[in-house]
Parts: sequence; C-alpha cells; structure tokens
Amino acid sequence: MELICSPVVLETLGPAFDEYVYLPALGTRGGILLAWKSQVVTITDPEFSTYTLSARVAATRDSPAWWITNVYGPQSDADKIAFLRELRDVRAECPGPWLLCGDFNLIYSDEDKSNDNLNRRMMARFRRLLNDLALKELYLNGRRYTWSNGQTPPTLVLLDRFFCTTDWEDSHADCHLRCMASVVSYHCPLLLDCAPLPLARRRFRFEEFWMRLDGFHETVATAWSSVHDPDPFRRLTLRLQATARAPTSWSAKSVGGVKLKLAIARELILKFDAAQEDRVLSPHESWLHKQLKVAYLGFASLERTIARQRSRIAWLKDGDANTAFFHRQCSYRRQEHDQRAATWRLSAHGAG
Repeated sequence: MELICSPVVLETLGPAFDEYVYLPALGTRGGILLAWKSQVVTITDPEFSTYTLSARVAATRDSPAWWITNVYGPQSDADKIAFLRELRDVRAECPGPWLLCGDFNLIYSDEDKSNDNLNRRMMARFRRLLNDLALKELYLNGRRYTWSNGQTPPTLVLLDRFFCTTDWEDSHADCHLRCMASVVSYHCPLLLDCAPLPLARRRFRFEEFWMRLDGFHETVATAWSSVHDPDPFRRLTLRLQATARAPTSWSAKSVGGVKLKLAIARELILKFDAAQEDRVLSPHESWLHKQLKVAYLGFASLERTIARQRSRIAWLKDGDANTAFFHRQCSYRRQEHDQRAATWRLSAHGAG
C-alpha cells in the first residue's frame, strides 16, 4: 500500500493501536507498517531506509530503550546485496539492544527450504552479515517454515524471522515466538509474546442475530416462566437473570462462539500448514484446508456484524460499516459503564 491512513490501521489491528509510522510500498511489495498502543509503549525516533523501518522502543519512561527494525527484503540478487549493506548501516544508526524482524526473502541454511533450489552464494552473504553484527535468531516454536507458494506439492521456505542482539535477549529472556495460521496469505504471521495480557472478565452480551434464529423465542419464554417466587421484586430479578443465562447457553449449543470458531479455524489451518512441511496433503485435506479459509472469512464477517450491533449505531448501512469505528464506540460505552458503576459503588459506600 502506497498510502496507509488511520482507519486502515484501526480496521486491521484494532482501536487500541492509535499510533503508527509506515514505509510505503513500491508497487505490490516493500511496504512496512509499525503500529503501537501509546498507552502501553512509547516509540520515538523513526528512521526510514529503502528496505527498513526502525524506531526506538520504551515500555515506560524509566525503562531502558531499545531499537526495533522491521524489514521487507527485495527479490533480485542485486537488490539483496544492497539490502544486506543497508542493514549494516542501520545497525550503526541504532546502537544498543536491537531487535531485527520481518520478511527477509533470504535464507542462510539448507534446512530453511524444503527443496534443493538454493542460492548458496547469497546464503553465505546472509550468514556473514549475521556473524558480523553478532545477531542471534529467536527460536520459532513448533514450525520450520513460514512461507508457502501454495502449489501441490508446495515449496516451503523460512523467510520471516526475528533476530536480536545478546543485550536485547538478556532483557527479554521470557519472550516466546510462535507461528500463527496463514489464513489469507502465503506467509504465516509471527507472534512474539513478551508480556502476556491478563484475560478480561467476561460480560453478558445480547446478540441481535439471535432473534433471527429458530428456537430463540421459545428459549426466552421457557427461561422466563421457569422462575416462581412469591416476592414480585425477587421474582422479577431471578427471571431476568434466568433469561440472560438461557440465551447464552442456547447460543453456545446451537450457534457456537464466533471467536471460538475463528480460533478453531486458525488452529486447524495452522495444523495443515505444518503438515505440508513434511508431506503432501491428501485431496481431502487440501479441500478441507481451502474450506477452512473460506469459513474463516465468513466467521470474520459475522464478528464484524456483532461489533456493529454492540456499538449501538443503527443509522449506518451495512455497506458503510467500519469495524474500527464500532470498536471505538464500544470501548467508549464500556468506559462509560465502568465509570457509572464506580460512581454507584462510591455512592452506596457513602450511604452505608
């Protein structure tokens, strides 16, 4: 993409990623996006070159800063030589702890490719660079390759990687690098987990699409009439609680959680991606692999509809929907709810 704007970033990554810098693409390749949550991390001093985007990272104001460089390696051999020379210059401009990551379009070992079509001269150049810069590759858990050409049988290559200096590794000893499913790309996304986030407390959600499904009204009616209590106020409270629980259970059995189905689809796609590294997928497996990717897009569309409903903005047409905008509205409503709840608790405590 030659132009990346805020709505694209929010739509792709979510409303929390409110800051970003990017290197525009040339044609269909070469673009790099670095986006972050300003409430979690501070990123400054962006540096751009032909094939890289670098910036200084600090988790807090008091924590030591380090550099991150994102790369998108070129295709031709002449450009690859220029790319490797550029990485040396980038390192000179980024002293201290350094994390180097992205699509290098280079390999340095025979094991990095599933066939013997190797450019050993370029592999040696890449190895020499890594040795000269004293870079260590972060271990990729559970996978050997990150790219497939999608053919039968596929050519599999380890093109996407993370490298770091020893001082960066010392300060991030617990980090964990893993592959995610190649849902809509020939590349497998890589997730480097340095600080796992705690699970959020689950809240009841009424989904508008429930009312269009068979069995919803009967489920609500049964739950409402299942409570009998002589106290009318207590009866109303218990009926509302039962009517809130019943549709959730009914939806889990008849529809299933959209997020769970998305996760299952990603996991199965990931299994097939890993399996084809060691063998050719059977026709049935190849068919299921493709169907899972189609199903994933359908579930993602339903998730978008749910986000739209939760934002309570009904005056926009479906075709005009912007998931990031809806997520922002949801976040604002959630903050309002939490603030009102905190005020109510404070008032109740004062009254007591």
